[in-house]
Amino acid sequence: YDNICKFLQFQLTVNITACSLACVGAAILTESPLSAIQMLWVNLIMDSFASLALATEDPTGELLKRKPYPRDQAVLSQTMVRNMILHSSWQLIVLSFIIFGMGDVCRGNGQTCEGEVFTDNFGKLRSGRPTAYDWNNVPGVCIPAYNASDASTFDATSGKPLRGDDFCQEAHSGGTEHTQHYTMVFNVFVLMQVFNEVNCRKIHNELNVFEGVFKNSFFLVIVIGTFIVQFAIIEVKGVNTAFGCTNLTKDQWIACMLLGASVIPLNVLFHMVPVSLFPSGGGGIPEDDDDEEGDDKKKDD
Repeated sequence: YDNICKFLQFQLTVNITACSLACVGAAILTESPLSAIQMLWVNLIMDSFASLALATEDPTGELLKRKPYPRDQAVLSQTMVRNMILHSSWQLIVLSFIIFGMGDVCRGNGQTCEGEVFTDNFGKLRSGRPTAYDWNNVPGVCIPAYNASDASTFDATSGKPLRGDDFCQEAHSGGTEHTQHYTMVFNVFVLMQVFNEVNCRKIHNELNVFEGVFKNSFFLVIVIGTFIVQFAIIEVKGVNTAFGCTNLTKDQWIACMLLGASVIPLNVLFHMVPVSLFPSGGGGIPEDDDDEEGDDKKKDD
């Protein structure tokens, strides 16, 4: 039962982050920052691998001493709800910063901007966002999109729009190249889920998430294997092209690893947030019946 709860905590956290990212991307950027094949890899991590890693934990001595869960008790506890909300919120903050706070807008091609920079964001990476989104936010550079009520957007004689469907892609030297910017978005997203898988091993407010980790060989093999496959997806030529990625530099890998691993120390801080601030899912550790046992003993005496 506890292993099922661990898996659900992990899976729901990934779902909250992925769905929010896809919705925000569709609403603001007109497309999801994560491609379909990238989401397939995320689903494989979230469903198949996570179920094997988290559902194969051996029972601990404390678990065997606990009172059994009632048949009608809900699965989600307040602690699990708190962990899901806080971890998914932190992941969305980091990913939103990478998507919108990084990526310079400029002409030319390549992974960095070498000429005139129209929008200077954090870092020196070229933007991987949709070109129409980037150029629409640069005044006077991109012809505005067609608007029937605005005569400056179409030819007065023919009535044809001044801006073709591929105008922004041409102005940006093509919008289909794989960028380090969006590769970092995908990489950080996956690494955050892998490190959070370690956090999800504990669901009852335990601080030490590494306790007993070396006793579960399935968990170790799956986590290490996921890291290796993720590295191959980013760095192996042909494979990264299929996944819409490109090679990252050593510094970019370090930054991705640090951002991914940030969920572990933050998990300690999240434990200090009172669970009473979050809605209850109806689950949790069954209450001890020590008082009832004491009353029974008194009756027997």
